[in-house]
Amino acid sequence: MPATAKREADPLVAVDLSAAYEGQRVFAGVSFSLARGTLTALVGPNGCGKTTLLHALCGIHTEATGEVRLQGQPLRGLDRREVARRIGLVPQFSQIDFGVTVEEAVALGRYPWLGMLAPPAPEDRAAVEEALAALDLVVLRRRALQTLSGGERQRVFLARALAQAAPVLLLDEPAASLDLRYQQETFERLRALARERGAAVLVADHHLNLVAATCDSVIVLHHGSIVAQGAPREIVTEEMIRAVFGARMRVTHDPQGRPQCLWEF
Repeated sequence: MPATAKREADPLVAVDLSAAYEGQRVFAGVSFSLARGTLTALVGPNGCGKTTLLHALCGIHTEATGEVRLQGQPLRGLDRREVARRIGLVPQFSQIDFGVTVEEAVALGRYPWLGMLAPPAPEDRAAVEEALAALDLVVLRRRALQTLSGGERQRVFLARALAQAAPVLLLDEPAASLDLRYQQETFERLRALARERGAAVLVADHHLNLVAATCDSVIVLHHGSIVAQGAPREIVTEEMIRAVFGARMRVTHDPQGRPQCLWEF
């Protein structure tokens, strides 16, 4: 199969993306694709443009140049409802009326699939129930968001994205507010989501050990461009960590060959 045909078959393809704020370049010439059934990590130091790139991929950063294709169609040719059916975004800080309950917040993920003023159909209710169960939120379903901890709210926003059932899912530091148990479970669920639903999942994160243990591939963004991409065992190295993050870490490998990063003091 020609390379161009294969790339068009991927749920998300980015070609020569560039973005700037107030005339200052954030990144330029960014190209990559996300395949069905894969979990990909986007890593890089603070301020390198990870959040801006996620926003460009789903059309929020409207001044970005280049091209994004969702399931073979140009992002710019799709209306916002159609974009929401194809791509879901879990931002680091979500804006939702804290007067709503957990169940109501998760149900918002079904909005792109509802007709004008149409009540939820059985498949909508089933998607919400499945998402609540997947993120261990069933017992919290009647709680108001303002009564939850930061980590619990983050799980609600993840569940909303699951209920959205888009073939592409973008997440901005989803484990940032979570304790160790839920960090691990979040990445395990993201990997399972990719495998079981055939979704293409891209997660921007700083947890290199979680990334190395769960992700199929890693994209490294630094100084405005992609400086490396590939399997974790190829990308997560002492040299990369020193060059990109300026940190001293020793990288070993578990019996499966997955990198494990240890601080050096």
